Amino acid sequence: MRKELKYIIWGHVALIVFLIYYTFDLITLLNDDTFQDALLDVELNPNDGTLEKSKIIPKIIHQTYKLKQIPEIWKPGQQACIDLHPDYQYILWTDDMAREFISEEYPWFLPTWDLYPYPIQRADAIRYFALAHYGGIYIDLDDGCERRLDPLLTVPAFVRKTIPTGISNDVMGSVPRHPFFLKVMDSLKKYKKNWLVPYITIMYSTGPLFLSVIWKQYKRYGVPEAGKVRILLPEDYKTHSYSFFAIAPGSSWHLDDAKFIKSLANHIGLAVFVGFLIAGLVFYLEYVFYQFCIGKKFNFNFNFVNQIKLKLNRNIKRRSRKDSNLPPNNVELGLLDNPVEKNTGSKIDNIV
Repeated sequence: MRKELKYIIWGHVALIVFLIYYTFDLITLLNDDTFQDALLDVELNPNDGTLEKSKIIPKIIHQTYKLKQIPEIWKPGQQACIDLHPDYQYILWTDDMAREFISEEYPWFLPTWDLYPYPIQRADAIRYFALAHYGGIYIDLDDGCERRLDPLLTVPAFVRKTIPTGISNDVMGSVPRHPFFLKVMDSLKKYKKNWLVPYITIMYSTGPLFLSVIWKQYKRYGVPEAGKVRILLPEDYKTHSYSFFAIAPGSSWHLDDAKFIKSLANHIGLAVFVGFLIAGLVFYLEYVFYQFCIGKKFNFNFNFVNQIKLKLNRNIKRRSRKDSNLPPNNVELGLLDNPVEKNTGSKIDNIV
């Protein structure tokens, strides 16, 4: 095998190892283990209508919008949540309210808050801080309530499952200072990165993908029962007669790139074809690079490392067999001269 090819292969191995290390949490999402912590039907819909467990999540509904006046299309859903829960406290977090809250209660996060390039990132962040601080249930404005939320108050924390894997941040609940949401809060600064594409930047810095990764990290080494995050399954979330929510048109934060990415779902065949074209182009460029490496124009000296080793070996003196028991430093430096000769010489000098 040519040395050039070996270097290329080892370079690819190093790149693959780096990518696996950097994306390990994303890779773990391929294993969908949400059902292990799923909220069961018997918990949410008891036969006699009586909840066996006591309610531990505070009766607070949190929602967010930039102003107090929300779009007309979301008002019926918002009002349904308020009307179904007259005994709940209702908080609509506006942009000004949210920033003031962060500056007063969590000033360490304010620089990150102000540097978010997209408003939806601040809307994502405030819901985590609100749940960790006050507890309660957060609901997106495009999620209208279809029934009372009392059964969801019987667990320490819950989120909803997304398809095909992971969890979402549009409906969540928690007791105050739940360890999962504290971890989410603490991770926001670390994950504030620009991934060039707005949709990916939002999803992986504050959105559902970010939340899913932190959830995987949180439960990786086991969580005690009181610290578990229970999962609201899709059938309990919407669509069915016993579901908690009905969905109105939303996702107002989606930019053109998000619309393009979501449109790929309607053109799976074309997306796969383009993917193969890109893969073929990458392999072709790899082949061109290999030919360049073995060509005459490639002047890099692959023996450079070996020459360095050779020079180092020349500077190291090998010990002979008779000196094998002597300290190498003394042998090399010539520090162990014959002491008898030295003493004899000194005596002769004195006599003279």
